[in-house]
Amino acid sequence: MSRNGKRPKAVTFLFFGGKGGVGKTTCAAARAVAEARRRARVLVVSTDPAHSLGDALAVRLSARVTRLPVPVAFDALELDAPRAFARWIANHGEAVADIIANGTWLDRRDIDALLGLSLPGVDELVGLLEIMALAGRDPLYDFVIVDAAPTGHLLRLLAAPDAVAAIAAVFDALQEDHRIMRREFGRLGRPEAADRLIELLVDQAARTRALLRDRRRTTFEWVMLPEELSLEETKDGIAALRRNRFHVGGVIVNRVLPAGPPCPICDRRRVEESRVVARVRRTFADLPVRLVPEQLHEPRGIRSLGAVARLVAGKEAALRRQTSLRRRPSASAAYADAGSLPARRQRSAPETLEALRGARVLFFVGKGGVGKTTTAAATALRLARRDPARRVLLLSTDPAPSLADVFAVSIGDRATTIRGGPNNLRVRELDARAVLKARRAGLESALAELGATLGARESSAEQLLDLAPPGIDELFALLTVTELMAPPNDEGEPPEYDLLVVDAAPTGHTLRLLEMPAAAREWVQLLMRVQLKYRAIARPGRFAQEIVELSQSIRRLQALFHDPDATRFVVVTRAAKVPQLETDRLFDRLRALGLAAPIVVVNARTLAPGRCPRCRLSAAAERRILAAVERRCGRRRCAIIQTPLVAPPPRGPTMLERWASRWIA
Repeated sequence: MSRNGKRPKAVTFLFFGGKGGVGKTTCAAARAVAEARRRARVLVVSTDPAHSLGDALAVRLSARVTRLPVPVAFDALELDAPRAFARWIANHGEAVADIIANGTWLDRRDIDALLGLSLPGVDELVGLLEIMALAGRDPLYDFVIVDAAPTGHLLRLLAAPDAVAAIAAVFDALQEDHRIMRREFGRLGRPEAADRLIELLVDQAARTRALLRDRRRTTFEWVMLPEELSLEETKDGIAALRRNRFHVGGVIVNRVLPAGPPCPICDRRRVEESRVVARVRRTFADLPVRLVPEQLHEPRGIRSLGAVARLVAGKEAALRRQTSLRRRPSASAAYADAGSLPARRQRSAPETLEALRGARVLFFVGKGGVGKTTTAAATALRLARRDPARRVLLLSTDPAPSLADVFAVSIGDRATTIRGGPNNLRVRELDARAVLKARRAGLESALAELGATLGARESSAEQLLDLAPPGIDELFALLTVTELMAPPNDEGEPPEYDLLVVDAAPTGHTLRLLEMPAAAREWVQLLMRVQLKYRAIARPGRFAQEIVELSQSIRRLQALFHDPDATRFVVVTRAAKVPQLETDRLFDRLRALGLAAPIVVVNARTLAPGRCPRCRLSAAAERRILAAVERRCGRRRCAIIQTPLVAPPPRGPTMLERWASRWIA
């Protein structure tokens, strides 16, 4: 029974999606507050690998349900997908091992190594199942509110049922020969645990897929900022959801600047935001569009979130937009003036960027929405412009790339020059699936040769590759690119590029990629053990050549990551509490991985607040966060670069380079 005495017909699932940093977590937490105030039973869940739900609620959360205190009690948890997968393996690992043993030439030691890596889609599906289990016959909640990971990771999560259905088909094919033998020898009898597991996977994938697409039960709210780049990704994200028949309930435009006294920066922002909001309403005319005003103080904790709860839930009228402008601001008003800073901060950032000149790879990493793409693009432009002889590749590894939006041109998976940019700069958005397809074709053919020699079914090679650990596509793609950075070959030919600038995916996705080489090497070593085991009856041939080359590439990538002279990680953050807390955790993970992070960029600072009350409050709050970042960097001996808040955000080479010229260190 619910608190109002009525038994709910079914649980309502609300997913909050969007580009990283737009405020999904804040909006999901605020919606939880709004529904709890109505005395509904609420659970809010984070599926982001780099959780910040606890930061927004100002409580410590874990993978166990935590009851938040009154006056608006509700439950919260941060999902741990790897641990959920470990529990799943503990329950079903023996059946999976039987299936693989029955259908491949792997022995038990090889199978145990394979199961230690994860199975494609299963960890995400197990996480979804733990959420969807709350929709059982006796639901514990009226609302399950999901704070989803940034766009690329969310779409991968939603594809988990299809990925698991494909794995079930692979398992079924691997089990078929065993079934034939059982039938021929009269031992068919009851289904084995392996057959029951296959049926379970098929059933769970189908039920989860149906629930996600049931518009009466599951709704997706898309969160964005009133900015051009955010609008472009919103269009792509909602289009992807609709293609997959997920129900989109509305668009939330977060952190809209309310009316206020005249201010060069705020006035410029209001004009730009009004233009973007008008485009949002035209683009999504069939959806409700709710505006949530920017708060003077970062909303953290139940009381602060309550200020925006009703707006997020659509219980109040849209934010009234008024402007104090009598005329459009001049172009010069778009930039903050660093001259009002204390003298000790007036050193130009290019001096600090010079410290990056010796690097061969620069990774721009950080929480979604802090400005990694814009900062990486501006840095690549500056470094290429300052050294015309240096061949620079700017690469996005984000599954939802936005380099094309930043440069306001079409960019694909082929390196291209940018009109107005330096001739020695190329830009590319990586298509991991295309790279995996090409790499897989060679491995499949080589494995088929080995399997034919051993008398195995031809399809077993493809099935073995289907069990590769998740994320292998992105790793293969990155391997392909880093091969362009290889040192000169024996014939003395130089590498294709001298510098690779990587616009990485948001924190959780990037950390998985950085940890991926170790798991991938284990998988490749498993394949190598298969070849060595049967070398007496099967010539090494193409299979051995393929896996040796792959192993060498992974080893070179690991060495490149861990060489502080060759590879530097530039951490990008904002001067706000939630990004700062995630940045602290990111520094800890980079250190644990043994990776060098000599520079942190504090992006979009209110450097010259003038007399505007809002800007002055923002600048004061930012200074407190900056002091915390400085203390952290002081211990780690990293330099700090500050970039000015500009309106509108810079797009195109000219504006990006002009913006970068105003960075300070």
